[in-house]
Amino acid sequence: MAKKTKAKKKSVSMESYQVEVNDWEIYYHFGIAPKGVIEGVYWEGAHLILLGRLISPTLKTASKARIEINPDPQLDDHWQSKPTIISAKATGWMEISRGDDKLIFYCSVPSHSLTYLTLAAQSGKIRNASITGTKLKWRQGRISHLSLSTHKEDE
Repeated sequence: MAKKTKAKKKSVSMESYQVEVNDWEIYYHFGIAPKGVIEGVYWEGAHLILLGRLISPTLKTASKARIEINPDPQLDDHWQSKPTIISAKATGWMEISRGDDKLIFYCSVPSHSLTYLTLAAQSGKIRNASITGTKLKWRQGRISHLSLSTHKEDE
């Protein structure tokens, strides 16, 4: 009888992505919900977009960055003793589309945070973003942390 071998678990390699933010945009939509697409009568969507330059790591395929910050109402009770979501592997994901030189980060935050982040972006207080996630594999990865600040983290 052949000896069974356990499959080795590959450790996930984490990376810190540093972005210098130089512009921002806001997107908002409110309207009648399309039938069969979502539950409810209305459909509302908003997200903050931070644009900038990828400082590190240096990638051959991307030099620009786009950070899309989306409110997620399911995260609103994260601080309570019995939150809606009790386990998570990521707070977002990232990708570099084929033919593009931009690394796009899709980040979820509690819905009440979007107002504060938009005000900070509008007043020029968000100049740097630090995003921790998996090392890109096949031009994609998962995000575990997002930090926005006026100064670089190492200062």
